Amino acid sequence: MKLLALAAGITSMTAAFDRGDVDEAARQGALAGPAVVEKALAANARSTKLAAIAAAPTTEDRLELLPALADAAASPDRRVAIPAARAARTIAAQLAEHDLPDDLAAEDLAAWRARFVSIATNADHVVEVRLACLETAQALGGFALPPLLGDPDPLVRAEAIDLQPRPVDPALRTALAQTVASDADPHVAIAAARLLCADDPAAGTAALGTVGVGRLAKLPPRDRDALRCLR
Repeated sequence: MKLLALAAGITSMTAAFDRGDVDEAARQGALAGPAVVEKALAANARSTKLAAIAAAPTTEDRLELLPALADAAASPDRRVAIPAARAARTIAAQLAEHDLPDDLAAEDLAAWRARFVSIATNADHVVEVRLACLETAQALGGFALPPLLGDPDPLVRAEAIDLQPRPVDPALRTALAQTVASDADPHVAIAAARLLCADDPAAGTAALGTVGVGRLAKLPPRDRDALRCLR
């Protein structure tokens, strides 16, 4: 009976998606529950996966779907990977807005965060997936910035900097100053300067040194927070 209910739930959500009714697919998945949605996320058929992805952010106990969404986000099929990563980002953002559930173990949260960081730091994945996974990891507790400052994609480098909490961790000042001074992409350098200089310009200027301040003075476009280190 349980298997029949599982199959019926997957069939109904997939059928709705196949006829173009994404909202109904999401509703059917949410009604069927997290076990059905999790099973659908692991299906071979793309439409079943996409129906489950649409349902995931509104499903009861959706935090439990984060590992399955991570697997889908790591898929080589970008039509699945991108929405899966964005659904995970939505769920993680919902989690960040509330106190952690009593039944959520710290080790589970750490494992989920590590999984999304591993996707975000893998240059084989498309940038849309990597950025959404970075945001997910940040919402789940954060990630180490220094390894990402050497990422080959400037969009990832800049986003990793922009996601850092303020005021800046003093331990990051040296790495950020080096980024301002030497990153080949001006947008990344500006992002680093914005984080470094916004809250404590004196400390930011000291970290930048002569070389960093000189680079910052030449960087367009001008950013109000970044320019505080020049005053």
